[in-house]
Amino acid sequence: MDEIKEKNSHQENEDFSQLMEEYSLKSIKQSSHVEGVIVDIIDNNVIVDIGQKTEGILNKEELLDWEGNFNNKIGDNVTVVCQNVNMKQGYLIVSKKNVDKAEGWRKVSDAYDNNSTIPGRIMNVSADGRGFKVDAGAEMFLPMTQADIRKVKNPNSLVGKKFDFKVIKLNPREKSGVLSRRIIMEEERSHELANLFATLKEGDLVKGVVTRIEDYGAFVNIGAIDGLLHKDNISYSRVNHPKEKLRKDDELEVKVLSIDKENSKVSLGLKQKYQDPWIDIKNKYPVGHRLEAKVMKTVDFGAFIELEEGVEGLLHISDLTWEGKPKSVEEYVGVGEIMWVQVIELNPEERRIKLGLKQLGMRPELKYMENHNRGEIVEGLVKKIIKSRVFVELEKGIEGVIKISDICYFRIDSPDDFLKEKEKINVMIISDDLDMNYKVKLGYKQLHEDQWNEFFATHKPGDKVKIKVKAVTETGIRCEISEFIEGFIRLGEIDEKKITFEEAKAKFLTGTEYEVILQSTDRTRKRVYLSFRELKRKKDKEDLEKYGKSESESVTTVGDLFESALDKKK
Repeated sequence: MDEIKEKNSHQENEDFSQLMEEYSLKSIKQSSHVEGVIVDIIDNNVIVDIGQKTEGILNKEELLDWEGNFNNKIGDNVTVVCQNVNMKQGYLIVSKKNVDKAEGWRKVSDAYDNNSTIPGRIMNVSADGRGFKVDAGAEMFLPMTQADIRKVKNPNSLVGKKFDFKVIKLNPREKSGVLSRRIIMEEERSHELANLFATLKEGDLVKGVVTRIEDYGAFVNIGAIDGLLHKDNISYSRVNHPKEKLRKDDELEVKVLSIDKENSKVSLGLKQKYQDPWIDIKNKYPVGHRLEAKVMKTVDFGAFIELEEGVEGLLHISDLTWEGKPKSVEEYVGVGEIMWVQVIELNPEERRIKLGLKQLGMRPELKYMENHNRGEIVEGLVKKIIKSRVFVELEKGIEGVIKISDICYFRIDSPDDFLKEKEKINVMIISDDLDMNYKVKLGYKQLHEDQWNEFFATHKPGDKVKIKVKAVTETGIRCEISEFIEGFIRLGEIDEKKITFEEAKAKFLTGTEYEVILQSTDRTRKRVYLSFRELKRKKDKEDLEKYGKSESESVTTVGDLFESALDKKK
């Protein structure tokens, strides 16, 4: 009987103990946070001693950090909350995630209330592509416009990265909010910019990184600001596009050219670090200097040749060869080719150098003159006539020129009064030297010297000459004696009476032929002066002589002659 009582008593104690344990577990489930210690790690389970008769089981994944690493070990303290009670097995399922959410939301709220920063990790791009989901302890939204100061071109490049944020909007009911990274960056930039402008000055050399390249230049980050490196300040040599010299993320040392604090702008230079190669250019590349240089670029009108870094010259298409204009520049030069050239013009003020290729050889006109002499008569083809001169092709690539004053010994209005284009003519070489444009000096009037000599030999003052009116001027009448001989009648030699220019112009029409008296000549200057007055006087004298001869047959005395003349006059 006693044994039965003892057995019943033991059974009652066990039932009471189980009831107490179940009550204890149920009480823990209802509590908030429990401090525990990791006592074991088995596979994906972390065993946590929470100070009770049974341990808590925690999923290992809840202890992974943002990079997915498990950094805990046995003996570490951990705060958890009971999620479920396994009565049959006698253990608790605990969670740290819910503790972290509560703690995270508390930190987010504090950051919002205190306008302070909070760390977070960008988890992914939102479904609508307008922003990001961020784990900041609580899940928050980061708009795309608040992710950076600049426009985010590749959103996926930010996924997985940790940054500090500011909470700009909060919804406690839904436990959500909106973050901004841009505000922090702008505040930092403003502070850095103030420090930069306080110390930066023009002429400083600073290090930077190329962040963006545009057609007009490159932007270089020098700390708190992106300065503009204009393409004209990249190199002393020609830069058609900044990409020819720079790449994004290039590290550079640049010179500060100007600072605009009001508009937060800085202008930078790369070439200004070095001495201008155009300094003392006259001594380095004097006119006539020959050198080897590199062809950098070809265009329709020539090629650009690099003499040294920052110094380019133009080889014009007309200076490639003496054999006329080439069909294309590429017939003679190619990009990248190293070739000999000669400096033929230099303008340091405008930074221009003109180069020549054909100048390396003797001019064909000079070769021509080695085989011809002054006074020699040669044949040529009239190529072009302008108001003041005529261009004559003597040989292929050899051209001569006749000035208008060397066409006739008298003044003419236009060369085409005597010469026509595409006409073959004989001309005389009148100088052993070329003119300033390297043309052979020619004369046309010199071929007709014999006609003048013959005229002077066969005519003397007082002789009658037939003329044709060419033009009436304010000083007299220009007359054609022959194609290459011209005479002139002064207004005072037209009539005994004083005649005006208007009267002479009305009376003597161009092309009208007359007979006049040769009054005087100037053999040296090839001048012939004529007179109507002298002709009239001569005719009057001849008439008087004829009259006197006819009257002498009946009148035998001088007195009779005068008396007869007076009677006739009456």
